[in-house]
Amino acid sequence: MTATEQFSIHGAPRVSACLGRYSVALILFSALLALPPQRIAAQNTSSAGLLTLRLEERVGDVAKTVPQNAVFRTGNVLRFRLTSQLAGYLYIVDKGTTGETATLFPATDTPDASNRIEPGQNMVVPADGDGWFEVSGPPGFDTVYILVSADPIAIPPAPASGRTQEAPQNETPPPPNLLPRCDDAIFKARGECVDKSAGVAPLPPNASVPRELVPLARTAARDIILAGDDDGVTVKTAPSAKLPLIYTFRLAHLQ
Repeated sequence: MTATEQFSIHGAPRVSACLGRYSVALILFSALLALPPQRIAAQNTSSAGLLTLRLEERVGDVAKTVPQNAVFRTGNVLRFRLTSQLAGYLYIVDKGTTGETATLFPATDTPDASNRIEPGQNMVVPADGDGWFEVSGPPGFDTVYILVSADPIAIPPAPASGRTQEAPQNETPPPPNLLPRCDDAIFKARGECVDKSAGVAPLPPNASVPRELVPLARTAARDIILAGDDDGVTVKTAPSAKLPLIYTFRLAHLQ
């Protein structure tokens, strides 16, 4: 946390100049002591935010920004574009509607790939391949887990396929209330299929996380503040939260 405070003394007699300087120093020292200890050396993670996230769709040779809560179809080709606003480490893991998980960031196809992020850094996710992924799997919501940490953690190696099976293949359709649904008002007004429950969302306190993120996720803060519009969102920590921080992105899709 940074703060700028100005102190001035006007009209003080020259004989008391030393005392005035001593008083100013005492005031500054007292103000510093009044700060919570963990905030003195901590990054200011709540002023500008942690990450700005946009969802992009490839249409032909063009990448266009799409609403984060859009409902997609099998075969749509997407990517996340993130801009970091702090220094730290970034981990992104996707859990699909089949129960399989895949690490999207850092790259898994490059030895010694770094997941260090710096202020102002732009990233395309997934980090593997050409930076795009194709929507697939049964209808529902993929859950993309995003964890920002001040310290690195070791990601367990993935199988040769790059995916980990955490649950049996979903052989039966999910209940209707778990499927994405178009908002009727938005569809009638703009012709767009949007589910307002999709997009960036806090991770509930007792919700489980993929094994790749367990080392830090158990103690990670989950309180976030969102700012932005339908096309992009900036994620901030709640005033009392500290890193590591975890939250989710619910990607809605139908067949």
